Amino acid sequence: MKLKTLAVASTASLAALALLTASGLTLGTAAMHREVTCLFHMVREVRSITELQVNMLFHERESARVALAQHPEHARARDAAEREMKRWLEELRAHPVTADSAHAFREAEAEVERYLATHAQGDSVEPPSTAELAASAMEADRAYAALDRLLSTKIEESRVVRARVDRVLRLSNAMSVGAAVALLAGILATLWQISRCLYRPLLALRAAIDSYGAGSQDARAPHGGLDELREIAVAFNEMAAALAEQRRKQLGILASVAHDLRNPLAALKLTVDRLRPDRPLPPEQQLRPMLARIGKEAARCDRMLTDLMDIARIEGGELELRSEVRDARELAREVVELYRPAATAHELGLSLPEEPVLLRCDPIRIEQVLNNLVANAIKYSPGGGAVRVAVAREGAEVTIAVSDRGVGIAHEDQGRLFERYFRAPSSGRVASGVGLGLWAARRIAEAHGGRIEVTSAPGEGSTFTLHLPG
Repeated sequence: MKLKTLAVASTASLAALALLTASGLTLGTAAMHREVTCLFHMVREVRSITELQVNMLFHERESARVALAQHPEHARARDAAEREMKRWLEELRAHPVTADSAHAFREAEAEVERYLATHAQGDSVEPPSTAELAASAMEADRAYAALDRLLSTKIEESRVVRARVDRVLRLSNAMSVGAAVALLAGILATLWQISRCLYRPLLALRAAIDSYGAGSQDARAPHGGLDELREIAVAFNEMAAALAEQRRKQLGILASVAHDLRNPLAALKLTVDRLRPDRPLPPEQQLRPMLARIGKEAARCDRMLTDLMDIARIEGGELELRSEVRDARELAREVVELYRPAATAHELGLSLPEEPVLLRCDPIRIEQVLNNLVANAIKYSPGGGAVRVAVAREGAEVTIAVSDRGVGIAHEDQGRLFERYFRAPSSGRVASGVGLGLWAARRIAEAHGGRIEVTSAPGEGSTFTLHLPG
């Protein structure tokens, strides 16, 4: 799983849970608001019915007082009660009528209107008779009873609405708790996933890096967690393995250099032993070859140490070039003459143009490259044969080609020939080496803005061509 996938999945899951939680709470709140609004209207209807009953009783009482006492104050009180009855009746009509209370409402409305109509027709200056008072009382009782039935219906409806409100409240509470638990579970699951796929692999990777930095060369990072972390772990392990391999090869180089130094040092020691102070010096005709051999072996040791120091400088990016204008023909001639006395089994030849071939370069470094190419041509031609060095100018370039008729190089190995520490199998069977000479030669050529090309075939020899800007 990639980090982006984990982030998107975690965010989408938590967003979905939050959306479901918000939707549930919104629906619960809307249902609660609807039921509470219905209950509020029920309460207002109950209040209107109660006020209507109270004012009807007050109207009945004041009507009786007016009939008995004919006092203006009672008449005004009766009229005020009648106005209140009509107001509360209109208030009751303004509320929505439910299917359960429609019959009771129409009955109560008719009885109240009949009561008001009876009293409005019965207004006269003469006191009412006993029969009229009894009829008025019966009208009031019927209206009151109708209102009482309507009140009971509304109260029953209020209980039903209250029960619905309680159910919605319980459901809303359950949804809230469930949503909170689900959201908490989602957060914990996301944190666990992050810990499993990101945090713990990061700690393991850091522990491996710290262990490697502390000197544990065998420390490796585990392959686990997100794809990016696995890629980092793989890269770290490959780097650690490459460094270990490089260290092994560097130790091999030191061992090879030490082995190569033993031969000239042994020759120096044998020669010097013949020149011990407690012995007489040999004749001059014997002394001169001995001194020449000492100089030759000392130069060989110096060249190997110089090559080793140059390799260290190249690897450290500290290769310095001291450029000057030189004739490429002289550089090639000096290298060939250097190897001619030692390569008695080989025929070293030069192919030089008549005119000078000038180029700006570091002559010591270019000679180092040519020394390596000529030495390889001699070394990998164990049966002897011709080794040819040709100098030419090709357009804006100067080329120096070194050809031999040696063991040659397979085509599949030529692409890696200039890699550090690489040695072709055919070369390893002929002569020893560590695989750094051609690598250093290529780096020196590239530092001059040039390149080295090779053409070869197994059993037919090889041609290495150094291209330098003229």
